[in-house]
Amino acid sequence: MRTQTHWPIAVTFALIGLVTCVAPSSVRAGVDADVRAGVFANADAVGVGAGVLAPMGSRSRWYANPNAEVAMGDTENLVSLNGDFHCDISHQTTTSVWLGAGPAILIQDREGDNRSDLGINLLAGMGKTRGSVRPFGQIKGVVADNNGGVALVGGVRF
Repeated sequence: MRTQTHWPIAVTFALIGLVTCVAPSSVRAGVDADVRAGVFANADAVGVGAGVLAPMGSRSRWYANPNAEVAMGDTENLVSLNGDFHCDISHQTTTSVWLGAGPAILIQDREGDNRSDLGINLLAGMGKTRGSVRPFGQIKGVVADNNGGVALVGGVRF
């Protein structure tokens, strides 16, 4: 009989704690926190995550967007630690469209078989730029030896 692992639940609570601590101070620093949820097609799973959005200069359209996601499925769990960067290719008064990329560390648990892999994220997204709570959505492709795939992610920044 296979023993159930509870590491995805622990990581999820750690992410929620991180966002709770970062969110109040991020407003003053010009850095935004985000929470997200998505569908991870390669793992046939749904997941949650959190991230930080930091401008890379006062007049630049480049942003650092490090984030972490935990996806849980019937036969597979996945943790993704991402060092994403993106550039706003279209920035209107209330909406922004971006393209980006970044390194990823992928930790996969498929029925007791744990694997780690390095990969590259390629992403495109769209989101609101004004307001205290700003929704966004993005599609992310992950290029990796064993854990590559596509994720559709939506969330809010604050």
